[in-house]
Amino acid sequence: MTVIVADLGATNARLAVIKKGKLSDIYQFACDDFKNPEELLTSFMHAYAPDAKFLLAGVPGPVLHETVCWTNRSWHLDAHLFKTKLKLKEVVLMNDLQVQGMALDLLSKQDFVFLQKNRPNKEPKILVNVGTGLGACYLIDGQVFASEYGQSITLKGVSTETTISGPGFKKMLQHLKHTKKPVSAVQIAHEYAQGDVAAQAVYQEFYTELSRVLRNFALTIKATGGVYFCGGILDEKTLRKLKFAQSFCNHPKMKKLLSQMPLIFIKKKDFAFLGLKKLVKKYGWS
Repeated sequence: MTVIVADLGATNARLAVIKKGKLSDIYQFACDDFKNPEELLTSFMHAYAPDAKFLLAGVPGPVLHETVCWTNRSWHLDAHLFKTKLKLKEVVLMNDLQVQGMALDLLSKQDFVFLQKNRPNKEPKILVNVGTGLGACYLIDGQVFASEYGQSITLKGVSTETTISGPGFKKMLQHLKHTKKPVSAVQIAHEYAQGDVAAQAVYQEFYTELSRVLRNFALTIKATGGVYFCGGILDEKTLRKLKFAQSFCNHPKMKKLLSQMPLIFIKKKDFAFLGLKKLVKKYGWS
């Protein structure tokens, strides 16, 4: 059987094919190059898997009644309609962080940066991904549950991901420099390395706010099994330089509890496909 597996984001989409249990190369596409997800998926299927009968996709938004609306893009996808249109046997949509959460037990120590010397265990865990938005899920008793924690509203009246996301990172620098000129994460990183005062302030504020977000989510479910997080704009060197673990534990009453939670940065890229492959096997499609 041939299965298309996809990690569909708001900025980029990554797709691959599983055939006879083997995962193909992962192909990346810019979402801006397509009018809608149907066009993207149909184009990929025709080019790479014309015999596919199954589709499993991680999607950046809540899945309701087999339908998803992208949280940070004006896209939507109806699994039933798409299955009928392309004459597929099955189409399954799942929140993208839920898919990533399925992969946690398949990662190795080499994929992690341990910021607190505590071993992960079978207690509740959380996973947060800093991307175009802020994705989150939690794991209890081996089950993975989707969360929309990134949409929680702050005292400023905006969603948490307005600040803690790739776009939020860039907006911080624009705000500090009083400019609307577009900036990139690469540019901010370069200016930070060069000692630019505004870039230094952005990094300090962003990482401090991220530690607060992780701390609040971790306390919500008492995540003594592990606090996992990842994101392309984050890096191990800066996490250590800015004493991220110390910032995470900064709480007037819960410092001891927080210090016992394994704090783990995931440095492996595209690990969602480990979760997708695991799910394909679970569904008996391989």
